[in-house]
Amino acid sequence: MSNKSLFLLRHAKAASSTDLLADQDRPLTDRGVKDAKKLGDRMHKKSYSFDLILSSPAIRAITTAQLVANRLGHKQKFLAVEKSIYLCDMETLIDVVANIPKKIDTVLLVGHNPGLSDLACFLAGEPISMPTCALLELVFEMKTWDQISPNSLSKMHLVN
Repeated sequence: MSNKSLFLLRHAKAASSTDLLADQDRPLTDRGVKDAKKLGDRMHKKSYSFDLILSSPAIRAITTAQLVANRLGHKQKFLAVEKSIYLCDMETLIDVVANIPKKIDTVLLVGHNPGLSDLACFLAGEPISMPTCALLELVFEMKTWDQISPNSLSKMHLVN
């Protein structure tokens, strides 16, 4: 049996909603940028690497993904925007993960609450808090992503 690693990353701190700015266009705050860079540095020190980074199309999620990818030295070709991740529910996230190609072993999924927290809790089988810029590593014993379930979870680690 082979291992697949799924990292769930909630976007960093974003600007508050305003009447002038659509939710999807909200940028990161200065603190959010700093937190994402710090997380990227910690991930770099631990030699994290991803075959694929999937991000919500929201500016705050894409920026978080790019800042982390830059700190890890990842090329932009490994970063894909997945429209269905934007403010979706847990079931949609499971569908997104289940459709990841078999050859991909390590994925970073950058998204939003409550869907991300709901997915983390479901897969871990316990309450998991996902504040902004929280990173959860989940390792599964499975050959293909469509086998993802709490039963195939072999290791879990909250990075921050």
